[in-house]
Amino acid sequence: MQISPIPHKRALKIDLERETIVAATDLHLGITSELSDKGIEIPSRVPEVRDRLLDIIENEDVDRLFFLGDVKHNIPVTSMQEWESLPKFFKILSNKVKVDIVPGNHDGDIEGMISREVKLHDANGKTVGEGRVGLLHGHAWPSPELMNTETIIMGHNHPTIEFRDEVNARVTEPAWVKTRLKPENLPQELRKEVDERDIEVIIVPAFSKLVGGGRINRQIPEKFLGPMFTSNAIELEEAEIRLLDGTLLGKLDDLREQNSEKSI
Repeated sequence: MQISPIPHKRALKIDLERETIVAATDLHLGITSELSDKGIEIPSRVPEVRDRLLDIIENEDVDRLFFLGDVKHNIPVTSMQEWESLPKFFKILSNKVKVDIVPGNHDGDIEGMISREVKLHDANGKTVGEGRVGLLHGHAWPSPELMNTETIIMGHNHPTIEFRDEVNARVTEPAWVKTRLKPENLPQELRKEVDERDIEVIIVPAFSKLVGGGRINRQIPEKFLGPMFTSNAIELEEAEIRLLDGTLLGKLDDLREQNSEKSI
């Protein structure tokens, strides 16, 4: 088994013995409808996102596409744009590969938009690779089943890194976060499933290019979302950070320290 980010693509490739899975998260299709309500007119991003996914499917020889939640955007009321465009979006993709969804907190009503070929799982996650890999969004606790995996892959927080130059101009870039679980901070019913194993955690950047992100080298962890973060069950200080092109930036704690020094 091999798990690796696809360079520049905001998606993760999981090579298993019998199939190749690509995982993507936080597409937030329909966000342009919300922006339009605020007076910001941007064409629908559904065709662009669809084409990016089709390109990955073709070039990475994908058997299965796994969405890790927040495929759609608008809550609590689903927009007309989403009702009109998402069924066709799912149909086109499912004609190419198997499509699975672990729903996120923005995915209300999504069961009414998917074709019968698309498999919708529980929000507490799904395992693949004979139980070795766990996939979930991250807004809910994982199931006990995911505590028996080697690697947990999740979205939800849209991690980014903030860069500042000598005149304090700032730019943010999407980032990959690779770290580990801290089982001692899990609820008892989950902690007992870990059995002293070291579980790797990978946080996937948002596939959408329009959503913001948590600047993980700035002040945290208060703004990190989801029960595994609020309970301090995920190690952040020693987390390994990479850019979309694969550049290793180092450990998060060191990046924060550098950022703090530049702020003085």
